[in-house]
Amino acid sequence: MGLALIVALFILGVGREVSPKSPDTVGKLAPYACGEPVPATKVRMNVENFFIYAVYFMIFDVMGFVLATTVSQPVNLLLPLFYAGAGIISIAILIFSWREH
Repeated sequence: MGLALIVALFILGVGREVSPKSPDTVGKLAPYACGEPVPATKVRMNVENFFIYAVYFMIFDVMGFVLATTVSQPVNLLLPLFYAGAGIISIAILIFSWREH
């Protein structure tokens, strides 16, 4: 681990030395790094869409983990089928409830 840390620090140091340097301008230091001030009233995030995708990811992640770990040693075949069915049902519920909004 120490050797990996030394190599990483060496690569970081060499990269810092050979990288092009640019002067810090007023526009570069402005919010959002584009130089254009954005009023807080215009910044609106739709957290609901992000939440839906986060829940989809969680469902597929847990379902994939359960299926990957139970297929290697199929002691009980009903367990992965139950989890896959529960995942599909929960995704269907999410899709139908999302379309109602």
